Amino acid sequence: MKTVRFCYVRHGETLFNKLDRMQGWCDSPLTEKGIRDAQDARDILKDVHLDYAWISTSERCRDTCEIVLEGRDIPVFPCKGLKEINFGTFEAVIQHENKEELDRRRPLVDWEDAGGDSYETLRTRLIDTYNSIYEKAADGDTILIVSHGGTWIWLQKFLFNITQESFFRAKIKKGVSPLPNGYNGIFCCQDGRWKMLKVRDLTDEEVRELYGE
Repeated sequence: MKTVRFCYVRHGETLFNKLDRMQGWCDSPLTEKGIRDAQDARDILKDVHLDYAWISTSERCRDTCEIVLEGRDIPVFPCKGLKEINFGTFEAVIQHENKEELDRRRPLVDWEDAGGDSYETLRTRLIDTYNSIYEKAADGDTILIVSHGGTWIWLQKFLFNITQESFFRAKIKKGVSPLPNGYNGIFCCQDGRWKMLKVRDLTDEEVRELYGE
């Protein structure tokens, strides 16, 4: 029996987050708040043993990872498979100025005609990437993942069969951000079966209610 744990950190707030611009495969630097987001994640995980880290190749994730791992000497593996959704020609557009079109495309992952991801390319990429990381790990390893907000949301569907509506409803019910920058949760894979263990701002009972035992 092989069990591997994953600690998921979304990159800290970036300039494009602050400017309300779409940010998938394009990039922008961490803001002062973004640096604090990463420091908060570092503090939350300070007592968690980490064997190594797998991170998106985006600069905002690299910078976040450096802060989270301050004082630790562990291997870090950049991985394109952990990059955010590719929004194609919608990269960097101002979100509130394109709200109707973005709201139509987001639930469908409908970016292929714009040169970006489709539902199937995203699903295949994320499932293959996490299965590959699991296969490379040893039993008992704990892995830091530094990735993105959109990929965290779609992991709910692809690995745990939780709809975005259900996930967002559970967070909004608590009066908290559904998708905070920084630490977001801990999950594991045991012999190919994925299980959510911790979700930021949700109690253990609420996690069990949402994801099942």
